[in-house]
Amino acid sequence: MFTNALVIVASLSVGQTAEVRFQDGSLVRVAMDQPAVEVQTRYGKLTVPIAEVRRIELGLHWPPGRREQLERAVDALASSAYKEREQATRELLDAGPLAWPLLKQSKSTDPEALQRVAGLLKRLEAKYPQELLQRRETDLVHTAEFPIVGRITAPAFKATSAHFGELSLKLSDMRTLTFRGPDQTELTIDAAKHGSAPDQWLDTGINLDIDVRLLVNADGHVDLWPQGSGQYMATPKGYTSAGKGSTFMAGALVGRVGDHGKLFLIGERYDGAPGEEGRLYLHIVPSPWNNASTGTYRARISTSFK
Repeated sequence: MFTNALVIVASLSVGQTAEVRFQDGSLVRVAMDQPAVEVQTRYGKLTVPIAEVRRIELGLHWPPGRREQLERAVDALASSAYKEREQATRELLDAGPLAWPLLKQSKSTDPEALQRVAGLLKRLEAKYPQELLQRRETDLVHTAEFPIVGRITAPAFKATSAHFGELSLKLSDMRTLTFRGPDQTELTIDAAKHGSAPDQWLDTGINLDIDVRLLVNADGHVDLWPQGSGQYMATPKGYTSAGKGSTFMAGALVGRVGDHGKLFLIGERYDGAPGEEGRLYLHIVPSPWNNASTGTYRARISTSFK
């Protein structure tokens, strides 16, 4: 795929905790025993410390020999033998999302093969979500500063699970790896920076998965009208009136997952699953009086499986 490709090496600290989502949707937490991830790319060689790696989104990786096997099955859809056409149809249907790109790329002009390809695509569309069918050929390594696009060359990662012992995580079985960092994080949210306008969000650096439980405990005080010498003080659960451009109370601590996620109230305590996947952002709802707020909230954040 990549002509004259070079290699990026993303260094992973041995023992670093990661959450692995597999193709079947299951989620496992592991300690990574992989010292480095090698990625073919067009843009040279880099070494990215694990502290900078946030998430790896895996493209389509084939188990050894599987692509060639399914390519033969696609060709067999045009076989002159009925039994071979039927067997190939069953094999491609059983292969699920792995068969999708090969069926889409089929250039057969045989009338029956064309009919079988169309039927298989329709059945696969009805059975699997589009994100599983239309997978990229490239992998995406998210860092704190920028994403790295390329192709991870290793067929598997080494890891250790508290429940299953030493593991060889095949890239063909996985969808994502999310590196959590510390299980507990404490942050300070400054109202002057992240609570004086509707678009002032604090990037926590914490990535959430759909099945992850989020626990936040927050305290502190914010002055919604500093000119009034402490007359309009708010806690993380908010003041008594709605904030500027918000349905939430002024001064309330709110959260969002991803760049376009739905806002939810954190308040003094949040314990639940936002149900979205992406980076966690925090924000203090601004004062309704078109002025900057002052003060800070302290948030202690932890994540776990539901």
